[in-house]
Amino acid sequence: MATETQESPAVYPKEPESAARGFFPFLDTLLRQREGYFCRIFDGGNILYEIRMLLLVILSLNAIYGLTMGVKSGWQFMAASAIKTPLLFLLTLAVCYPVLYVINVLMGSKLSFLRTLALILAALAMTSILLASFALIALFFTLTGANYHFIKILHVAIFAFSGILGMVALWRGLAASCEQSDLYPRQAMKVLRIWILIFGFVGVQMAWSMRPFVGEPGLPFQLFRAQEGNFYGAVFQSIKILLKS
Repeated sequence: MATETQESPAVYPKEPESAARGFFPFLDTLLRQREGYFCRIFDGGNILYEIRMLLLVILSLNAIYGLTMGVKSGWQFMAASAIKTPLLFLLTLAVCYPVLYVINVLMGSKLSFLRTLALILAALAMTSILLASFALIALFFTLTGANYHFIKILHVAIFAFSGILGMVALWRGLAASCEQSDLYPRQAMKVLRIWILIFGFVGVQMAWSMRPFVGEPGLPFQLFRAQEGNFYGAVFQSIKILLKS
C-alpha cells in the first residue's frame, strides 16, 4: 500500500555558515559570492543576524574612509568625518527606503520589510568595502601634498565609483534571485532602477548638507557649514581651479 510522504519544511540554521568565521570571511562572502548571498536573503534564515553584520560593515568601513578624509585637517575633522560618513549612508537610506518598500509591495513583492532592507544594506556594504579599499590611495595623495581642490574631486570620484558598483551589485543580485524565486517580481526591477537614481540624488544633497568632510585650508573647524550654493557648482568650481593651475 502506498504511503503518503510529507515534505518536511526547510530548516534554516540560527546563524549562517560565515558567522563562525567572523567579520572578514563575511566580507569575503559579499565580494566573492554576491549572487549566493542575495539568494540566502531571499531564502530566509536569521535575517536579523544578516542586518547586524551588514550594519557593522557599513559603520566600520565608512568610518575608516572618513578618517582619511579629515587626516590633514586635524583630529577634529578626522573624528567628525569618521562619524558623518557612515551617517551619510544611513540617513540617505532612511529617507529613501520607505517609498521603495511601499511601491514594491504594491507591485507584488512578497519580500518582508526586513528582507528588503537587508538587500539594500548589502549594496551599501559593497559600496563601503570599495570605499575602504580606496582609503590608502586617498591617504597617499593627501599626505604627499595634493591641493585641497584635487583632494575634494578625488573623494567625489571615489564615492561615485564605489556607489555605482555597489548598486550594480544590487541589480545583478536581484536579477539572479528573480530567476530562482517569485518573491520579487520582475516589473519591480524597473522601479528599482528609478529608486537608485533617486537614492543617488538624495545622497548628494545629504552630503552637501553635512559638509565639510575635508577641511579647507585657512578655515577653522566647523561641524557643519552654512547652506549656500550647491554641490554641482562647488565641484565645477574646483575643476576650473585645477585646470587653471
